[in-house]
Amino acid sequence: MQNNINIKECIRRRFVVSKPLQCIVAALLITAFSSGVNSAHASFESTDTSTVGTCPAGHKMYYVGANPPASTQAAPVISQALSWTSGNTTKAFTFTEPSGNKVFNFRFSSVVDLNSTFANNSTPPFFGSLNGATTNAINLLHDSPAAKTNHVLDVSVNRPVSKVGYKIQDLDSTGSSGQVPYIEEVDVSTSKGQLTFNNTFHTRNAAQNIVTAREGQNCGAGGCNIDATWNYNLADVLLNLKHKNILSQRNSPHAIGYSDFYFCLAPPKLIVEKRLNGTRVASSDQFQIQVTGGTIVTNSFTTTGTGSAISNGSNNPALKLAENTTYTVTERVINGDMGNYSANYSCSNATTGSTTVMPSGATVYNAAAGTRSFTLANTNYGDEITCTLTNSPNYIFSGTVFNDNGGISDAQANDRNAVIDSGAYNNTNYFNGVFNPSVETGIAASTVSLVNCANPSSVYATQTVEATGSGIGRYQIIVASSALAGNNSVCLIENNSNVSPTYPIRTTPDRQVVALTANRYSYLNNDFGRVIAKNVALVLEKEQAANNCRFTDFTRLNYSKEALSSSTTGAGVDIRPGQCIAYKITATNRANVSVDDFVMQDTLQKKNPADPSAPKVTSVLADPVRVAGDFNDGLVKGQNGTIRTISLTLPKRSKRSFYFNTQYGSTQSN
Repeated sequence: MQNNINIKECIRRRFVVSKPLQCIVAALLITAFSSGVNSAHASFESTDTSTVGTCPAGHKMYYVGANPPASTQAAPVISQALSWTSGNTTKAFTFTEPSGNKVFNFRFSSVVDLNSTFANNSTPPFFGSLNGATTNAINLLHDSPAAKTNHVLDVSVNRPVSKVGYKIQDLDSTGSSGQVPYIEEVDVSTSKGQLTFNNTFHTRNAAQNIVTAREGQNCGAGGCNIDATWNYNLADVLLNLKHKNILSQRNSPHAIGYSDFYFCLAPPKLIVEKRLNGTRVASSDQFQIQVTGGTIVTNSFTTTGTGSAISNGSNNPALKLAENTTYTVTERVINGDMGNYSANYSCSNATTGSTTVMPSGATVYNAAAGTRSFTLANTNYGDEITCTLTNSPNYIFSGTVFNDNGGISDAQANDRNAVIDSGAYNNTNYFNGVFNPSVETGIAASTVSLVNCANPSSVYATQTVEATGSGIGRYQIIVASSALAGNNSVCLIENNSNVSPTYPIRTTPDRQVVALTANRYSYLNNDFGRVIAKNVALVLEKEQAANNCRFTDFTRLNYSKEALSSSTTGAGVDIRPGQCIAYKITATNRANVSVDDFVMQDTLQKKNPADPSAPKVTSVLADPVRVAGDFNDGLVKGQNGTIRTISLTLPKRSKRSFYFNTQYGSTQSN
């Protein structure tokens, strides 16, 4: 209020008769102005633009004062009355909530030149109203012996705040008889606050953080109120205001009041960060992270980068959450397999003292949906949560236990068919140790184990192959990369010893060694082949030729697969006692893989009078000498025993014949 008499001087002169009319006029004008006192108010628009005395849209206001704004579901307000014990310099206002106490701390420091003679000798700071100056405020009165900082007001909140503010009442100046006792100034530059001002009574610097009263300009209640605000600050940060008198030509008390304190807590915020411990399983793998729950709209992001690099690895800026709502964070691999990765998550809260439980652990894998996920619940206003989702590539070993028949049906299978240049077994896919899905299928009942090669009893994982459907015979073993740390190789062992041996013959080894390569995690097509007994690789054919024991070339005899008979004439294929029989045994490898360590054995017959089922005559090795190098049995002419070849390799799709001659005894057993 602009008057020749300062309101504070009027207060002081209430016991003095001089200039009473001017004091009455001042009081009337003060009354007129008091009805226009502003208070902190909430204006929750649809944007985040914050204006004086408001919280940003959707934020929760905690108010201390006499005029709380109305609370709505969209604009919640918690309030309590402002009070102060006269003379105290500190006070904490506590808002008790299930989500944890919010504490608003006030502290006056560096208080000098206090004046207690106004306002019924109340010692500043004190709560109340100074007629014509302040309303429902914490009041400070100072003498003005010199230009100096009169006091400092620090406020802080034990939560990260999106805004803090309060009213400053009656910042002005005065002059009388050509002297100026005070020019008040407030300064919030130290803590990066902002100030409003009334151009009639104040000036403000370009940074909008120092407001100075205009010399000699005095105002009434509400006429020169200004607002101090601080936007986003961390918990427990002291927000500092300095009150100064920048000119004192004579000593006179001056007053200032503070009221309508508030702070704002933002809705819970969530940032999800994506990390990769290792490299991608497939070079094209990218991760999509999605947050769902409540009314979230912008809720997903997809990583970029290659190898172990994760770019675009968070949803910053943070998602705004709602209190008491459950949110689900889900990740998937774009055009890839989430099962190729294990995942752990850990959440932290930048807000100290929050009661929100921060979860951590392994994510839940949903194989059908191809996702991993975790939930976050019971978030509170002011929470600033960061959840870090870390994937580690899994080792993946997969393959199929298959019927290596090359498409030959069971009806066509014949364990005596030695024809390999035509017909069913003229087949490059049959028994080749390679799964040919176009003509071959998987088979059920086997198990596959991933083991330590040096110690097969150390089993990392075992899986039974799929039993039905299009994936029959398939297995996929997934183990965390940490489980195989330090291994240069591992072994896969296939077994079906616990089931009916429908496919008893292997076309591949039962154990496969997998060499582990740095930064490679996927090892596919570790297949195991089997066939039914009728699709055995080797076919042995035995032919015989009766002879007079005097030939020299085994290959010139006429061999027959038919049985020989004995007669007195010895005609045709007959054999008489004492004659010889030459044998040709042909081994045919029908497979498309070689047969290693092949040994053929044939035991010569020997009579045994004590055994009625034994042969009636004994046969012994006879001339001519067998092919050098083919046999390894040590038998010589005239000996009975077992014919045995050397150990050798039969190449794929090949035949080899072995010859020897025998002579039968002329005397039968009884």
